[in-house]
Amino acid sequence: MKVLLVGGAGMVGSFITPYLREKHEIRVLDIAQPQYEGIEFVKGSVTDPEAIEKAIVGIDAFIWLVMKSPQGGMVTDQDLKVIRENYEVNCLGLHTFLWLAQGVGLKRGVYTSSMSVHYRGRNYYKSEDEIPLDTPT
Repeated sequence: MKVLLVGGAGMVGSFITPYLREKHEIRVLDIAQPQYEGIEFVKGSVTDPEAIEKAIVGIDAFIWLVMKSPQGGMVTDQDLKVIRENYEVNCLGLHTFLWLAQGVGLKRGVYTSSMSVHYRGRNYYKSEDEIPLDTPT
């Protein structure tokens, strides 16, 4: 199976790539070069329809690993530029990707979140079940 890792050069992508490439052909769509050799790489942003179109050709499934989060965790000063950039990547980028993927008949995909959604100025080394659901984001 040919799998597209959208945002595959990031932290989570860097961890799962070695396992996936044992049984699948891997292509990465990212703004940064992945650290692994021998995988196909399409440089581009999820906000760029042309990059997405190039990346999804011939793909059987995708894994969405994209998450733009503020540096240092939560935005506390209501920095509108950061909020707008996060929205464009996390929401509009996903919407554009899914719309284009549907157009080429791509039906298999996995959406993942990011561990950065749990960041509160300290690192968590707990399972998802151990983090309180009422923790404000």
